[in-house]
Amino acid sequence: MYIKIHRGTAQIGGNLIEIGTNQTRILFDAGTNLPPLDEKQTSDQIEIEGLTCGEPAFDWVFISHHHNDHCGLVERILPGIPIFSGTETYRILDVIADFTDSPRPNINFHFTNCQPIQLNDMRVTPVGVDHSAVDAYMFLIQADGKNVLYTGDYRAVENIPTEIRRLLGVAGKLDVLISEGTNIRVGKTGREEELRDESQVEQRAFELMEQYDGTVFVLCSSTNEERICAMHRAAKSARRMVCEDLFLTAVREQREENTLRFVASYVDEEKTPRTYAYFNRLFEQWELLGAESLAGIPGKKLIFVRISMLPFLKKYLDNHTASEKNLLIYSMWQGYKETSKVEKFLSFCKDQKMEVVSLHCSGHAYRNTIQEFIHWLEPKALIPIHCDAADRSQFESLHPNCLMLRDGERWEV
Repeated sequence: MYIKIHRGTAQIGGNLIEIGTNQTRILFDAGTNLPPLDEKQTSDQIEIEGLTCGEPAFDWVFISHHHNDHCGLVERILPGIPIFSGTETYRILDVIADFTDSPRPNINFHFTNCQPIQLNDMRVTPVGVDHSAVDAYMFLIQADGKNVLYTGDYRAVENIPTEIRRLLGVAGKLDVLISEGTNIRVGKTGREEELRDESQVEQRAFELMEQYDGTVFVLCSSTNEERICAMHRAAKSARRMVCEDLFLTAVREQREENTLRFVASYVDEEKTPRTYAYFNRLFEQWELLGAESLAGIPGKKLIFVRISMLPFLKKYLDNHTASEKNLLIYSMWQGYKETSKVEKFLSFCKDQKMEVVSLHCSGHAYRNTIQEFIHWLEPKALIPIHCDAADRSQFESLHPNCLMLRDGERWEV
């Protein structure tokens, strides 16, 4: 068995990891590069012979989760190469495609947590993991008497070492651990209000919701299910009505009852979102609110917003009681504040005398978790990926056989 990382050894995102044998080639993740914070228009021009160009030469592709830096190249994979993902991963990508009028994800097969899949002479077992994306997985890859674990993105591991040992069997040993290292450097994300887990986010959000008599807005990813659930619980404790627009409702498949649903905006007069299947189904299901009518409903509210909803926010505040003190909880990576769209959104909030509080926890494991995971699994070799190039050396103190592979380098297990 061999490992060839086409991209990801010295950067965060854009993962393209090939693992194969003399008979079989499998790609794990097909990610695009993360967009630059300066927002200059760039496209991912990477080409891999047999995957995105030429004749199909890969047997299968496995997607660990629905974040673009792990699945954004799916639509460029050559026809005829089967693609596997979790069921929820496919559904969320399908919802996003529906609302953005993008190509549907050409994912052919769905796997089940901890159920091995035998593919020629290789066995792949997806192992569900905690991340800031629902339906995220690690992959245990077994072939030629060798065992490799690719972590994808993960935050906490809890019972995973026990599960991996069970899958390996009594005499089994992990030959290689391919681990992400987004937060491998101590103090990298140690900013004020950057918390350690979702329970801390929930508690702090509740405390903030109790302090304000007006509307509390939450700016977070619509696909960060654990964050959204934490905010729902905090709002319930603070006796606030939660409000979600139809995109968030479709992504989450209407999880909570007693939630107000609203329409943030239409595309244009000729082509409204009602032309899309998910929107149309939800539109017919409820008598939906607009910004003005939502603002007129009495009582304390928690409203989930996105950067694209600035016109909605303006309309809501124009029709809202001016004397009440409103709050925006910024619950995303701090780096996004450097982009012009986020800066514009936050500047508007401040112009409206709305306080902005950052409240976030990373979706990636911190150094101590990575160190414990390596200690529990005892791999014979460690390959760091998905970390800043300057941080790769941080892994060397965590394992005596740390392999600093370069993009495009083939290594025999």
